[in-house]
Amino acid sequence: MSFSSDVKQELNKNSKLVNKESVKYELMGYLISGNTSVIDQKEIKFSTESEYNINRFSKLLDNLNKNHKIEVSREGIYY
Repeated sequence: MSFSSDVKQELNKNSKLVNKESVKYELMGYLISGNTSVIDQKEIKFSTESEYNINRFSKLLDNLNKNHKIEVSREGIYY
């Protein structure tokens, strides 16, 4: 695992996702990363090789009651 993955896991280990503002800001961090692109106004592509990141991204969306589906392709994992 990379240093950044280790840090992300450690920071989020005890997070219960209770504070909605914190959840929104963490989600914004994922969305402004270089791993995200907008396909159209209703679809966002989040690409990663990290199973942890896609699971965390999904938990954040669930916590904010955002409908989403995860698709896996040879190019990566998408939201």
